[in-house]
Amino acid sequence: PAMKTLVAKLQASYPHKNKRFVVGFSADKDIADIAKLLLSVVPEPSNIHLVEAVNLRAAKIEAIVEAEPKLTKSNSVEKDRSIAAQVKLGMRLAAQNDEILVVCGSVFLMAEARQALGIDEPRDSENITNVAGKGLLKCKEKMMKEAEDKSSSSS
Repeated sequence: PAMKTLVAKLQASYPHKNKRFVVGFSADKDIADIAKLLLSVVPEPSNIHLVEAVNLRAAKIEAIVEAEPKLTKSNSVEKDRSIAAQVKLGMRLAAQNDEILVVCGSVFLMAEARQALGIDEPRDSENITNVAGKGLLKCKEKMMKEAEDKSSSSS
């Protein structure tokens, strides 16, 4: 219901503007329905940038694409799939194409998205960060780098 409300509000507020979404989901959401809804309001699947929050509940980009195969043409296939990179790419493309950029989906991606947007805000305490999974981002980045290195060395 939240995504339907957001899309309805965007359509009512900006009926003649194309939209561009940077979006990630929790794995327990109805990803296929949400993806279909987003695809219904963008001119092309490439107007959707899929991201994966650094959280154990986050839906993997591959699972999102599997739930809605049209998203194989989304911007999730960029070399750098990080939230920061996709927010910056989305901002650049939205500015070039006179589009509305919407960053939405899982609450778990918002802190990194706000940081990429240059919003300076207080951060969680060290205790909360430890409970929430401190180190997951670094671990994920390390695994992606190792996979990339392995892939390029086998070529």
